[in-house]
Amino acid sequence: MDRTAEGEAMGGMGGSEMGVVAGIVLALLAVAAGWWHLRRAPAVLRATTAASPVHGDDSEPVEDAADPAVPVDAADPAVLARDLLGRFHAVALGGKPVVMRPGHAEVVAGTVEVLEHIEARPHYTPRRPNLLPQLMRKVNDPDASGKAIAAIIARDPALAGNLLRYANSALYRVQSKPVESIERAVALVGTDGIRQIIAAVLVQPVMGAGGGVFARFAPVTWEHTLLSAAAAADHAKLVERDDAFAAQLLGLLHGLGATIVTRVVRDQYARQRGLVANASLAAGLLDQRAAPTACRLARKWELSGRIIQALDEQALEDAAAMSALGRSLRFGRLAGSLALLSRQGRLDPSCALPALAVVEPRSASTPAIWERLRHGVD
Repeated sequence: MDRTAEGEAMGGMGGSEMGVVAGIVLALLAVAAGWWHLRRAPAVLRATTAASPVHGDDSEPVEDAADPAVPVDAADPAVLARDLLGRFHAVALGGKPVVMRPGHAEVVAGTVEVLEHIEARPHYTPRRPNLLPQLMRKVNDPDASGKAIAAIIARDPALAGNLLRYANSALYRVQSKPVESIERAVALVGTDGIRQIIAAVLVQPVMGAGGGVFARFAPVTWEHTLLSAAAAADHAKLVERDDAFAAQLLGLLHGLGATIVTRVVRDQYARQRGLVANASLAAGLLDQRAAPTACRLARKWELSGRIIQALDEQALEDAAAMSALGRSLRFGRLAGSLALLSRQGRLDPSCALPALAVVEPRSASTPAIWERLRHGVD
């Protein structure tokens, strides 16, 4: 597995950096305004949400009307991508008009400063198993024995505990006697089960319940993350003929990055007494910072260069300029948004396949991936 040896310089925020932060504030205002406009205006999908009042910072209620039925804009997949992710953020954070008050710029500056050094903030990030590189190499080695894999897992309590829980679950357990041997557990769950355990230990929700615009974020975003990871894995396997586990891990990492960004934003708002959190500003920070935050974690955890490259590529709009894993992650994120919106009653499911054909026009496997998302992902 490739390992990146280069770190990133860390330091305080000087005058030039404060100028960068000011630019980010202006950019986020534009992103937030565009996000709200996309959500309010007729877009490329048919929404089925009933109208409901929403409130912004010290603003009057705004009616959240359903969008009318319109055709998919096959000529501009970038517009489709922005619309889908904007609608997902609307579900996760609520729909709020952009009303900026004093203190929001400080929230942005504080958030950027924390995220630029997130690898040095263990409070915000889950622990990486110390033996992860060795275990991933062994699991991806077709000649590796179950005994060798078990020996590595036995040396890490978190991995061993999760393995035994999986092996004793209804999915794997075949007799009444509990599974207590690591080697037997490895034989029961198999390679695919071990990969799931690695992902579960690496990437798990690190954000507790919050109030205001953050009240629904953790459960909704984690659902979106699981859907995105499953779709990315299927896309890598069926379309790109690439490593499905790497694509699944990418989907989970990106979701973890989004969760960390939102937790940092929430904590920065908590430092501004009396300031109501602005959902549009949070959505703008998510758009700009989720993938880079996940990328920093991937470097810290010594994941492969392909993983890091795919996360970096999420800033690109042209799929042709991405690597195979980058395209799978992009497809997974958008397919996950479609599935979540459909489950939440915010999208007519009949719009999903035409939208996915815009995102991925090269493959006939898209309907099968969509059916798995709708019915097969737990």
